[in-house]
Amino acid sequence: MSERRIAAGWYETRRRGTLRWWDGARWTDRIAVRGRETTLAEDSASTRRQLLICELVLAAVLVASILFALWGSLPVVVIRPVIVGTGAALVFTPFVISRQLRLVALPARRWGVPTLR
Repeated sequence: MSERRIAAGWYETRRRGTLRWWDGARWTDRIAVRGRETTLAEDSASTRRQLLICELVLAAVLVASILFALWGSLPVVVIRPVIVGTGAALVFTPFVISRQLRLVALPARRWGVPTLR
């Protein structure tokens, strides 16, 4: 099936809950995230803001748990999993978010969905 014959419309991307508009000839920047229409640039900016807030909260939790471990009454054995988990989340969250940003631009790998060229 040639891409020229594929009708214009919303098609799934590789990110769950996101559709991208195919105008009949090429992919546009228009996307729909869980029913709300936006553009790739707006979605990327929104996701980056959420990432920044998430990283700031995780950093605050990490610092608070370290300070609590140093001067708190709970043993380190109780606080250590919080410190390790928060530190790991601080490291891995940006990688997960950047992967999601890449997936939103890619069409789903299904028959009848135009490929990205």
